[in-house]
Amino acid sequence: MNILVIGCGKVGSQLSNKLSELGHTIAVIDHNPEQFRNLAADFPGYTVAGVAIDQDILRQGGIESCDAVAAVTEDDNTNIMVAQVASDIFHVPRVLARIFDPKRGGVFSQFGLHTVCPTNLSVDAMLAMLTDQQTQKVVYFDSATVSFEIRQPNTRQIGARIDYLQREDNRAHALFGLLHSDGNLSLTYAGSRDIVEAGDRLIYVRVVD
Repeated sequence: MNILVIGCGKVGSQLSNKLSELGHTIAVIDHNPEQFRNLAADFPGYTVAGVAIDQDILRQGGIESCDAVAAVTEDDNTNIMVAQVASDIFHVPRVLARIFDPKRGGVFSQFGLHTVCPTNLSVDAMLAMLTDQQTQKVVYFDSATVSFEIRQPNTRQIGARIDYLQREDNRAHALFGLLHSDGNLSLTYAGSRDIVEAGDRLIYVRVVD
């Protein structure tokens, strides 16, 4: 896939690096060229320095031939504006915006914009760890309702890589990530080498509607 990532901070750079490792063609736009130092030394993608809401800058990043756009800057307004332009003007098939304010995510989803709210995801992960509850949890994720289930790994799963567990899992819930005992969260993706340890918890996800 040809993917354009807007923002090259901690999230944007890590996302770009991982997508590149998976074989996708990546272009990254950031208003501050110093941010491109966050990318891997061998990052093979294309970088553009400029304001992402400028359509000419987006064209330089190859938006006209993109399969997907991820707007993950530190500013909600920038992410939403880029998402709207990518969707309405350039008709990119897959557009995603990171939104920090949980109250705004639901509003923007009404306009057909797909959003991810790290605030909601972080709060749910911390609640699960603080209360030590293993019950199923429901999160409003964009315009869909997503069900998360947190499970203790069994003896067979301890010591296994989470990408292996993802491949072999045929249950209704897909393996989403690994919640470590220190509170860190590792997301599951192809090629992930995180090992399940005693004390970790497996997070499964299913879209309800």
